[in-house]
Amino acid sequence: MKLLVQGDDYGFTKGVTYGILDAIDNGVLRNTGMFPNMPIAPWAAEQWKAKERPQACLGIDFNIVSGPSTAAPKSVPSLVDDKGEFIRSGARLKDPRFQTEEGRREMFPYEEVYREIRAQYDRFVALIGRKPGYLHGHSLGHEHYNEAIHQVSREEGVPYSMDIQRKYGFSSLFQKLPGGGMPKDPAKNKKVFDPMEQLNKDPLANFMKYADEFLREAYVMFGGHPGFVDAELMGLTTLSLERMRDHEAVTSPALKQWVEDNGVELITYYDLA
Repeated sequence: MKLLVQGDDYGFTKGVTYGILDAIDNGVLRNTGMFPNMPIAPWAAEQWKAKERPQACLGIDFNIVSGPSTAAPKSVPSLVDDKGEFIRSGARLKDPRFQTEEGRREMFPYEEVYREIRAQYDRFVALIGRKPGYLHGHSLGHEHYNEAIHQVSREEGVPYSMDIQRKYGFSSLFQKLPGGGMPKDPAKNKKVFDPMEQLNKDPLANFMKYADEFLREAYVMFGGHPGFVDAELMGLTTLSLERMRDHEAVTSPALKQWVEDNGVELITYYDLA
């Protein structure tokens, strides 16, 4: 069995960044995507380059719902507020237009979405000095967003994570949990902050519940948002407290022992592209 462990949002805050690096150095995390638009992106890039981590793959998580735009705000007026900050996902979901494909396309004009995603890609390359290992989406998935990521994928020859996972027929915890993970219909997405629900999350127990089934699969994906929780994070996203649980899972001695005992191969998108 080949296991792809992915932790998103590198460079979101310093706490998240430190937590991801710790999960790579001391756990089974092998793939993470960077937020090139965030103010600390240059600092996060330097942290990545300061130490060789040949076991890990750094990609891009395209972020158009938190922090400042990378493209000039005037060039992406539908995506940002009057301060040049992205309109948050919670506000997007409250907009009645988000309930239909036509409305979502109106809210997120393709030209603006592509312009921002292209700018984030170019900033990543400028900061890291090379192409990302993969491309990945963040938070709200919708039509023009996915189309723009696919366009950059074709232009640069860098795989879109979801295409790779479909190509290899990955099984995942998301598929096995009640509800099937992320909703296929963007209109059914919810952004509700329930602190107790996040604190009580137990991704390790959920994964181990299906561990024997996973061992019968060729390719398995275990994804989440590992990180240390800092005060800045609480003001940027509803997905906050549960990051400590995701970090706990991917650095767990029990999970590391399971990987070793069963000869599980930890892989990256480099191994698949």
